[in-house]
Amino acid sequence: MKTLHPLPLTAEAFASFGTVTEMPAETGTNGIAAHAVSRAFLATEQAPEPVLNLVRVEAIPKLLVVTQLEIHPHSGQSFLALDGAPSLIVVCQPDAQGRPDPEALLAFIARSDQVVTYDRGVLHHRLTPLRAAASFAMAMRQTGRGEDTVLLDLSDPVKVILGE
Repeated sequence: MKTLHPLPLTAEAFASFGTVTEMPAETGTNGIAAHAVSRAFLATEQAPEPVLNLVRVEAIPKLLVVTQLEIHPHSGQSFLALDGAPSLIVVCQPDAQGRPDPEALLAFIARSDQVVTYDRGVLHHRLTPLRAAASFAMAMRQTGRGEDTVLLDLSDPVKVILGE
């Protein structure tokens, strides 16, 4: 079984999967989050409905076994931590058949001040906070027909080790 040790998330390391935008430290409105989320709304014509959901998720154990990834065929997807929780990001590009390749998986730790936007068609693990009962804002476009998230099983599970 392949083992992943997550790296800190940077915009450069994540560029082939989407964008990482850091929230500014200074007060006031400057449109940075709006720019980041606008990529989530880049969608096919089949996904006309913009969606902003509030999501609450339980934390994961120190050892996570990834057996499944999701993909959004019609839209990008953005996440913004609402209560200061960092999160685990596991991604890969689809292979020639559109399936995940366990050997190509990468893992990152997103800080709570980073807005993470997956581009349309990027395979990724579900929202995975690293602190108990974390809340996130999630933005994307949807079809309204229930075909916005496709789940794909990995051919071989991958172990992600958080901390030593």
